[in-house]
Amino acid sequence: MNSQTITLKSDINIHYYTAGGEGNPTLLLLHGWPSSALLWRLLIPELSKHFFILCPDLPGHGYSSKPRDAIYDKDFLSRFILEFLDALAIDQAHLGCHDLGGTAALVFASRYPGRINKFIVMNTSPYADWHWRLRFTIFLLKQPMLTSLFLNPFVFKQVLKSGLFNHQLITKELIDVFRRPWLDSKEAHASFSKTIAVPPEDLALSKDELKQIKLPTLVLWGKKDIFFPMQVARQLHKDIPGSKLIGVDSAAHFLQEEQPEFIQKEMIEFLAA
Repeated sequence: MNSQTITLKSDINIHYYTAGGEGNPTLLLLHGWPSSALLWRLLIPELSKHFFILCPDLPGHGYSSKPRDAIYDKDFLSRFILEFLDALAIDQAHLGCHDLGGTAALVFASRYPGRINKFIVMNTSPYADWHWRLRFTIFLLKQPMLTSLFLNPFVFKQVLKSGLFNHQLITKELIDVFRRPWLDSKEAHASFSKTIAVPPEDLALSKDELKQIKLPTLVLWGKKDIFFPMQVARQLHKDIPGSKLIGVDSAAHFLQEEQPEFIQKEMIEFLAA
């Protein structure tokens, strides 16, 4: 993967990775919280054989800018996608997304469908009625005074346990992949809580907005997710006309970590069809 940085129209610096030949169809991959573009690292080698990969760190995450005055709501996040594609002069791309990146992508898909070719959505929610377990967890994680506690390696390991079905995958190296960018600077440390401080109502879409997404769409979902369970996937599948739903066995929220081979196979088959 090649590491690059670009400045958007809004003066935000975005760090991103590229892979694959530029003559291939473009595939934009968006991660969620508390991860970075490296969430896709296990899939990119195979995906890059078929697509030109663009994999940015979302604003406030990874090694992208972390503006102090930003409100990470659906308008801010969808505008980021638009500005990122415009800055790279990309008229249309396949779009794959997860978690917070999924929220951003669903809003973007409803507003700018002409900029997307095919659409893949993983373990997110455009609905405001979050599960009580998720609401309580986010309530704790977004408290700035608790950030240092949650970024402690032992405690962060417990955070990852809630997002993975196979706890044996949680090695020191994996913890470092997720945790390291939040320790890079004071701004990064502050962004850990700030990027999830927006209430779900400010990220949600109406069913009418979702029904405007008439793109070829694959809903690809870890079946063991305790925060965004399969019932969310089934509702999303119902609300996006003509979408296809595939549940991923033995995978929870971070399905890219648990079933990369299965996921990349399904992605390639769907995008190449």
